[in-house]
Amino acid sequence: MEKTKKQELPAALLTVLSAPLLIMAVILYAYKLDGAFPFGKGTVAWGDMIQQVVPLLIDFKDMLAGKDGVFLNFNNASGMNMWAVIFFFLASPFSFLVVFIKKTDMLYFANILVMLKLMVCGGTASLYLYKTRKKLYPVWIAALGTLYGLCGYGLLYYQNVIWLDMMYLFPLMLLTLEMLCEKKRVLPYTLVLAAMMVVNYYIGYMVVIFIMLFIGIALCNIRRESSGGETAVRFAVGSVMAALLTAVVWLPSLLQYTQSGRVKEEFFSSVKNCGFLTTYETVLPTILCSAFVLTAVFFFSCDGKSRSRKLNNYLTLSILTLIPIIVEPINLMWHTGSYMSFPSRFGFITVFMLTVCTAMYLEERDTIPRENKLTDHIAVIIPALVATYLFIDLITDFIEKNRETAGKYTRSLWGDRNSLQICVAMFLLMSAMSVLMLLLYRRGLLSTRTLSIICTALILCESFANTRIYLTNPVLNDPERAENQNKVYDLADRIDDDELFRVKTDGKLFYVNLVGTLGYGSISHYTSLNSQDYMFMMKRMGVSSNWMDVGSYGGTELTDMLMSIKYKIVRGEAENAVYSNEEYSITENSAFLPSGIILGDISAIEGELPDMSRSEIQQFICDNVLTDNAVKTYSFDGTENGSGYTVACGETRELTLDISGRQSIYFDAFDRPKVALGSEIDGSFDIMVNGSMIKTGYPSGEFNGLLKLGEFENETVTITAKVKKDTDLRSLGVTAIDTDKLYSAAEAAKTVGFTRKGGKLTGSINANAGQYCLINVPYTDGLRVRINGKSTPCIRVLGDLTAVELTDGENDITVTAMPKGFIAGLIMSIAGAALCILWHFVISKKLKVPEKASKALMWTVMAASLAVFMAVYIVPVLVHLTAEDN
Repeated sequence: MEKTKKQELPAALLTVLSAPLLIMAVILYAYKLDGAFPFGKGTVAWGDMIQQVVPLLIDFKDMLAGKDGVFLNFNNASGMNMWAVIFFFLASPFSFLVVFIKKTDMLYFANILVMLKLMVCGGTASLYLYKTRKKLYPVWIAALGTLYGLCGYGLLYYQNVIWLDMMYLFPLMLLTLEMLCEKKRVLPYTLVLAAMMVVNYYIGYMVVIFIMLFIGIALCNIRRESSGGETAVRFAVGSVMAALLTAVVWLPSLLQYTQSGRVKEEFFSSVKNCGFLTTYETVLPTILCSAFVLTAVFFFSCDGKSRSRKLNNYLTLSILTLIPIIVEPINLMWHTGSYMSFPSRFGFITVFMLTVCTAMYLEERDTIPRENKLTDHIAVIIPALVATYLFIDLITDFIEKNRETAGKYTRSLWGDRNSLQICVAMFLLMSAMSVLMLLLYRRGLLSTRTLSIICTALILCESFANTRIYLTNPVLNDPERAENQNKVYDLADRIDDDELFRVKTDGKLFYVNLVGTLGYGSISHYTSLNSQDYMFMMKRMGVSSNWMDVGSYGGTELTDMLMSIKYKIVRGEAENAVYSNEEYSITENSAFLPSGIILGDISAIEGELPDMSRSEIQQFICDNVLTDNAVKTYSFDGTENGSGYTVACGETRELTLDISGRQSIYFDAFDRPKVALGSEIDGSFDIMVNGSMIKTGYPSGEFNGLLKLGEFENETVTITAKVKKDTDLRSLGVTAIDTDKLYSAAEAAKTVGFTRKGGKLTGSINANAGQYCLINVPYTDGLRVRINGKSTPCIRVLGDLTAVELTDGENDITVTAMPKGFIAGLIMSIAGAALCILWHFVISKKLKVPEKASKALMWTVMAASLAVFMAVYIVPVLVHLTAEDN
């Protein structure tokens, strides 16, 4: 009598949920041993997770609470569109859990978040195997699901925790692709593809490459069958519906990305200049940490037995995704042309395809009748179990002795030769033990049950070892990381002020994104979506900026007032602090300008900042926005070369100033703004004032803004610059700001005090016709300003700030934003939803495409698949090789 569905459900749940439960047990045990929350105060957050992901989760918490906007977010980059950022970092159902988490608990929550997502990875892998491999022994499903959930990709790359969402969605993607090809079901594929594009459109690009390779191989196999054309039609329809459904995400995000600092001048520049082999010390562990599936696939592939067409297809896909693990030009194309770290971001695809191939091999071999029925003989099983126990003990001892060396990646984001040797050694040990058990199985000396149990133990052993190397090693590297950063989060929401103001830091006290997480307006931001125009403006205004970040430090009293910086965070306790804890204090600046400044003429400041030195830019801004003669610039004799400045190693340059009144003095050495980790001029100068050393190795990646030398009053100041290397610069000199004149001009300025509520500014001013309001919010195509309810054109000024023309009389001003492409994307998404409904209820039941048309579409899809293969696998290799020849 066949089991009913109700009777099968408990067994199915046990099979599918075993992997998540095993993953949870492994991770919690590792947390307990290494003092991670909830058993201690350690956090697994480090690298990108601690400086980007966790701060952005806190930002998301504030957005959900209505404290800041999505389209106009004042806690990041002075007023940033966070739409693309959300769908790059935060678009996970798990992200909504932050509503229940305090800011000071977020780093501890990171431990739970990573564990939950890895558990779901194991669960979806098990679900795929349960649904597709009906004859696979249930223990294998739990074992392989656990292997996938705790594979090298998840353990090495969990810092970008949103990638784990893509990892757990991928088994569902493969499942729905099979449903599309084998069962003619389109909507599951459409919905999963749409989900993946919403969760992370960047990794979605890599998934699309896989999909095109998959469908190309699938159609090639059935091109002579009648189902070939029909499959192509359904694939095309499903893909178009997914693209339409997600247009509201990818269209405005793509347009925002084109304005970011990550856009390269030439797409193939990285391909031309890279080595032929990948940084294998870092790349290989993402695959080698799954020793059993690599070993099993190789073992069964060499047995000479026939394989199903589907298994051959999946082996081909596995090989295609293994190639970029080794060949760097191809690897770069999988990464949209470049990456800074995490050099195998598609690695979950490779691991899962190997996992699926292993499951298919095991299922096929289990269904073959055995001539030798002598399985699980006591003379074999007892030695096998003893050997397994001793082997696990050996691996555990090996990892304990070599854990620090093996965990090099957790201190630098890169492995080295020594860490790779440990990884390879463990892989070879696990592989040898797996081969031994598989040989016993092949000879009929072990049953499927015994083999699966022993291999599950081996997988758990390997997973636990890798969990301690890659997941909990950061806890040991810095046990107090969470406690130290929580002293920063303790500063959150301590300022009671509805007016739009911003907060800066007195130097690089902590990660730049943390100012915004405190709930305060901030000039700083660090993600790949940072606007290049904004970054370059802030660099030229003297704010410190490196790579893709704009710092929360640097600048001058003038730029502080221009950007409405009202408060400063300093280290230690301070007098008259708004709030103070043991480590930090919030202090109020001496002067403050609201976010709107009324000007009679903006012709001089309209558009880009002039091509001049940063000292001259300070003078230019002050002269045209506040007052003349408050800022003066000085240069060192004999350094100008006509287009900039030149100094030689070993030179000593001096400048003596007679200070009248009270003045702040700044030293500057800068070339041209660019997106790079550091610059050629870094470390060029040691700076002294009146014989006392102020700064060595200036500028640097850590600080390259205008360097404050001090505040002086009615005295003579001698500035000495010792040149440490030959350097050509665009900007070199000294800026003197008369703070009394500056503050007097600020008090006399006519301003608009904007009130901030969510992502909206409101303010009022009585003005004359022809006057303008300079608003210190970055200029974008999506910015919307209304005066007395009527839309007003925005004017770009000072490089990337905004101005609007006022009307005669009372002006009620509102500032909001709507990302470019959002409305068009929303319309497309609504159309996509309507098309999905029509497809499900009407079109799919009546669709009859003529055979010639469907076959033509099939060949078109196959051609597109071939084009993707050529673009990803052939062209970059040719470009690289020809560039080397040249």
